[in-house]
Amino acid sequence: MLTNHYSIFLVIHSILRWLVLFAGMGVIVGCLLGILQKFPFRPAGRILGLMYVSLLDTQFLVGVFLSFASPIVCSFWVHPAVGMKLHDLRFFAVEHVAIMIIALALAHIGAVRSRRSTVDVQSYTTAFWWYASSLAVILLGIPWWRPLLCI
Repeated sequence: MLTNHYSIFLVIHSILRWLVLFAGMGVIVGCLLGILQKFPFRPAGRILGLMYVSLLDTQFLVGVFLSFASPIVCSFWVHPAVGMKLHDLRFFAVEHVAIMIIALALAHIGAVRSRRSTVDVQSYTTAFWWYASSLAVILLGIPWWRPLLCI
């Protein structure tokens, strides 16, 4: 049953990847504009951050489903010692998951910490650094050697 839906969720995950990347770039540009132009953080900064974090959360949930349905990840767990020696198996079962959890945590920390500040420029600066760190980690964790759009 899971494998029947695997290819559909893989396409969704592939499309969401681009939405997350564009939202990440958008929130970073929005933060920079907010810093330079001294825009009020609310509502614009919060909405941009919310869009990025929400897309990232959705991407993560689809990725969790894919982890359980993926033949690559399932192959890894049959013989983990052997799987650790094979790049694709190790990447998708261990590295990709760990990297994306770190990116998700960075984005959530940025959302929370930027909301706590009472000074708009400080909110934008905090959001910028946390979201930029999150996006950088995401870029490191994307399997760029795979098709860029799985349709």
